[in-house]
Amino acid sequence: MAEGGHPPELDIHLLECPICLERLQKPKSLPCLHCFCQECLGTYITKELSGKMASETSFPCPVCRRVTPPVNPVDSKDKWADQFPTNAVIQDLIQLKERSSEPLYCKPCQKKGNMTNPAQFWCKDMAVNFCDDCKVQFHDILHNECGILDISGYGNNRTNLEKSVPRCDQHDKKKVWYCEDHQLLGCSICMLEFHRCCEEVTTAMKYFQRLKDGSQLADMQDSLKKNADVIDIIVKDFDEQLQNLVQNQETALQSITDLRQKVDKRLNTLQKDVTDKLIASFKEEKRNMESSLRQCERLMNSMLNTMKSSVTAVEGNDHIETIVLYQRGHAEVESCKALITDMRKSYTSVRIKHHVTNEHGNLDDDAMGKIIIEKHSRRLRGNHGDLEPPLLEREVKEIGKFNIKIPSDKDNCCARGVVYLPCDQIVVSDYNNKKLKLFTDKGQLLDELSIRGRPNDLCLVDNNTVAVAVSGPGGIHVVKVEASKLSMSSEIRMSNGEDCYGITRTDGRFIVGTYGGGVYSVTQDGVADLLHQYNSTCWSLTHDSVKGDTLVSVYSDTMGDVVVSRLSADKRHTDVMKVGVVSRPRVIDVDREGNIYVCGYKSHNVVQMSGDGTHVRELLSSDGIKYPWAISINGNRFVVTRHLNSFRGEDEDNYIRVFQLY
Repeated sequence: MAEGGHPPELDIHLLECPICLERLQKPKSLPCLHCFCQECLGTYITKELSGKMASETSFPCPVCRRVTPPVNPVDSKDKWADQFPTNAVIQDLIQLKERSSEPLYCKPCQKKGNMTNPAQFWCKDMAVNFCDDCKVQFHDILHNECGILDISGYGNNRTNLEKSVPRCDQHDKKKVWYCEDHQLLGCSICMLEFHRCCEEVTTAMKYFQRLKDGSQLADMQDSLKKNADVIDIIVKDFDEQLQNLVQNQETALQSITDLRQKVDKRLNTLQKDVTDKLIASFKEEKRNMESSLRQCERLMNSMLNTMKSSVTAVEGNDHIETIVLYQRGHAEVESCKALITDMRKSYTSVRIKHHVTNEHGNLDDDAMGKIIIEKHSRRLRGNHGDLEPPLLEREVKEIGKFNIKIPSDKDNCCARGVVYLPCDQIVVSDYNNKKLKLFTDKGQLLDELSIRGRPNDLCLVDNNTVAVAVSGPGGIHVVKVEASKLSMSSEIRMSNGEDCYGITRTDGRFIVGTYGGGVYSVTQDGVADLLHQYNSTCWSLTHDSVKGDTLVSVYSDTMGDVVVSRLSADKRHTDVMKVGVVSRPRVIDVDREGNIYVCGYKSHNVVQMSGDGTHVRELLSSDGIKYPWAISINGNRFVVTRHLNSFRGEDEDNYIRVFQLY
C-alpha cells in the first residue's frame, strides 16, 4: 500500500464496493476477505434471505458465493452486516485517498500563522498533519502509540512499510506476526494469548518472503487465470444462449402470426393469451440466464483483479497486501470450483417453441397453440478437466440407503421406476402397492399418490413434472411435483390398448416401450405411432440430450441379442450393446456427458458405458447389489432400486440406495 495519500492503481478496485460500485462506506470484511459497504451488505443479506426459512443461519458472499455465517445468528438479519469487522486497512486507504486532494501543510504551524509550512507526517489516529518539529513538540510527548505515516515522499511512490502495518483492533498493537496453523495475522499479544500452542508462528515478513520465494503465489495466480478462462467460456456460452432465446422468440412469434390467418373469431383474445405466455416464459428464462451470467462475470472479474493485484503487491514488496490477496485468491479458486460443480448439475440448453395443437382452424382454447419450454442437460464447454474428472473416470461410493415401505403399504415394495429430481427429491413408482412416493434423498417421506393400474418406468418432463408408464390398463399418467406434494395432472390412455413399461419424453411428445417389444410415439389423445419393433420387452427408455436420440433397454439373455439400442427421430436404430456384460437389462438412464447406465437384472450389476458403447465398466457388481431394477442420475449422484421379481419379494426390495461418483 502506498504512503502519502495516493494509493497506487493496484488499490483502486479495493476501495470500491462490488455491490454499488461506489467508494466503500464503513467497509465490512467477510471471512472470504471480500469487502462491502455496511449498508449495501445489509440490504443484500435482507434481500437474499427474503422468502426463505426464518431459521436460515448463513448467506452466500455476493462475489464468490462462499457460505458465510453471521457472528451472532440470534440477531435479526438486518443487523448481521453490522457484526462483521470493519476493514481498518481499507478504511486507512479511503482516508488517505480523501486527503490526497488537500494541501499537505503542518496544522500546528498554521495555527501559529505559518500557513504554508509543508507537513512531513500524518497521524491517522488524530487525522492531523505535522512537520518534523511540531511532531516532536506537540505529538510525540502524549501520543507515542499513534499510527504515524511518513508523507514527506508524497507523489514520488516512496513507501514506509513499517508504519503502514495495520494495528490489532483488540490490543491496538501492530500486526507483525502470522500464524500458519490458523492463517491469521496478529500482534504479539494475540500470538501469546491465542496461538501459544500453534506449531507454525512466524513474522509476517518471513512468511511473505517464503511466499515470494516459493511457488505458491505463482501456482495461485496460474490457477486464477485457468479458472477465469473457464468462467469466460461460460459467459460467452450464456451470451450465445441468450441470442438463441431471442431467435426462438422471433420464430415462435412468426408461427403465431402465420396461424393468425386461419382463425376468424376470438382471434385477438386467443393470440394475446398465447403471446403473453411466450413473452412471460422468455422473460423468465432470460432473467434466470442473466442472473447466472452476472454471477459468473462478478466472480471472473474478482479473480482477475486478485491475480493482477497479487502480482503488483509482490513487485512492490507489500507483504501484508500479498498475504491478504494470496488468501483471497485461494478462496476465489475454491468458490469457482464449487460454482462449476454446482452448474454441472443444472447446466441446460433452453428452447422456447410454439406448438400448433389444432391445424383445422377450430376456435377452441388451444386454437392459437401452446408455448412449450424444453430444457436439456448439456456439458460445459471448454477445457476444465483440472477442476473435475469426467464421470466415466470416477470412482463410486455409497452415500445413503433408506426404506421406501410406508405404513399404508399392504405388500413389499417393487420400485420399477425412479426419478432423482434436480431439487434432490426422489420419486419412486411402487408396482406392488400401485403408488408413486416422494422422498428426500435422505429418506424422509414427503407424499404418496395412488395410481389406477400398476406404475412402471418413470421419466422427467420438467423440473416439477414426471410421467409414469402404467400397465393394466395401459397408459401414461402425468404428475406434478410441487411444494413437496404429488398431484395428478393428466392421464393418457393408449389407443391400441397395450400396457406401457418404458417411458421417456422428447420434442414435446412421449415415447413408450411395451411388453411385446414395440416402441411408440404417443400423442396427448393416446394415438400411438409405431417407431420400431424389438424382439423382447422394452422395460425402459431414456432421452440422450447430447445426441438427441432415444435409448431403449431390450430384455434378453441370449448371446448376440441387443440389450441397448439407440433410436433416432427418423426411426433408424443402432445397436449399442449386446448380451455379455449385461444380461436381462431393466431400467437405463443417461448422464449430462452422454454416458449410459444400465441395470443388469440377471447379471446382478450396474454398468456405465460411453454413448457409443466402446468404453464399458461395472460400477456395481454382484458383491455390491443383486437384482438391480431402476436407476436415475442426478449430476454426479445416482439412486438404484432392486426387486427379486416375486410379488412378495424380500425385505431388501424395500430399500433404495444412493451413490456418488467422485
